[in-house]
Amino acid sequence: MLITYFKSALALARYRSGPAGPYLDDFSTWLEDQGYRRIGVRRHIREVAHFADWAKTEGLSVQKCDREALSKLRNHLSESSYLRYRNGNYTHLYQSACVFVRFLEVSNIVAPPTTPQQVPELVQEFYEWMRVQRGTMDITLAKYRLPITYLLQSLGSEPRDYTAKGLREFLLRHTAHSKPGKSKNLATALRMFLRFLIARGDCGAGLDHAIPTVAQWRLSSLPKYLPANDVERLIDSCDNTSPLGARDRAILLLIARLGLRAGDVSALKFDDLEWLEGKLIVSGKNRRQTRLPLSQEVGDAILHYLKHGRAQIVSNCVFITTTAPLVPITSKSVSRAVFRALRRTGISAPMKGSHLLRHSLATKMLQDGAALASVGALLRHTSMQTTQVYAKVDFASLKEVAMPWPEVQSC
Repeated sequence: MLITYFKSALALARYRSGPAGPYLDDFSTWLEDQGYRRIGVRRHIREVAHFADWAKTEGLSVQKCDREALSKLRNHLSESSYLRYRNGNYTHLYQSACVFVRFLEVSNIVAPPTTPQQVPELVQEFYEWMRVQRGTMDITLAKYRLPITYLLQSLGSEPRDYTAKGLREFLLRHTAHSKPGKSKNLATALRMFLRFLIARGDCGAGLDHAIPTVAQWRLSSLPKYLPANDVERLIDSCDNTSPLGARDRAILLLIARLGLRAGDVSALKFDDLEWLEGKLIVSGKNRRQTRLPLSQEVGDAILHYLKHGRAQIVSNCVFITTTAPLVPITSKSVSRAVFRALRRTGISAPMKGSHLLRHSLATKMLQDGAALASVGALLRHTSMQTTQVYAKVDFASLKEVAMPWPEVQSC
């Protein structure tokens, strides 16, 4: 396959005679399958040849070019100030070396990396319990891993030895310099883990009450949102003629019109689109399916992306990356779509993530006269208390219930 990308006989001879030569044909085919374009394949082959030459000087064959060799290359480039460009991105040599090592692992030429620390069996059982009993999503369970790991390291892996005093001291020690939001998440993780242990009979009932509530006043802040005309400017700024622009427009409309979370968008499957019924199935945080109305505008944007922007790869996921490797997008990619739109339009926003459009939708619905219950139903809030924060920006309704300020007669 090298002859497809390099016509010069000298270049072909040079690459084939190098340490990586026997692997470059299969490597170029693998890159094609991953969705890399011609210019990307050529660049990776050139840089991989340099990587293999460097490895040879270190006494390493291609069969030894594993993650450890990659770490040595990183240190070498860092010492010579050639690890990153001025914009902070890794140099092409290091990027290509990472891709080549991944190819060697997939091809079973080098051993894949071993997990440095396996998740304890007790924690795995806790994850499964949370999935079954509470429908907790994996993205939420991933946030629980570090707090529980710290707990097991500090208090030991024998829950019967846990005491209320020890748990409180552990929480206070780890939240001493944290913001309220982070401290609240830590307390929630510990409380849920203790409830799992109580259900198993591994510790005394009521021990979860030893985790104090983190002071964070409910409804103390205003929701961060954009005016409706600014939201439209963000949507209109997407270049619908490019694959990235078509994908971004569909993503922004899903959030701005249906109030989807970033995780909802990235997890969207073709099976979730009920075109004949005009519905969209969303699972949400608790895995409980909800059918939302799929408007003509949102449906047209998704269809345009599927026809003109989506890479032709076999995947049940609707949204795919626009650059190689071609894989389903993550929730971070959804947030970056909002950030790109803000940067293009120059709009000054109180926050940069995807929740900005979700808050904006709820605020606009209230300003247009929708009831709080309707807003909560669309946003799929499990508690009306979560939705009540948006009532604080409904200034017209608040004026009607505000009591007149008592005046004192002048002397």
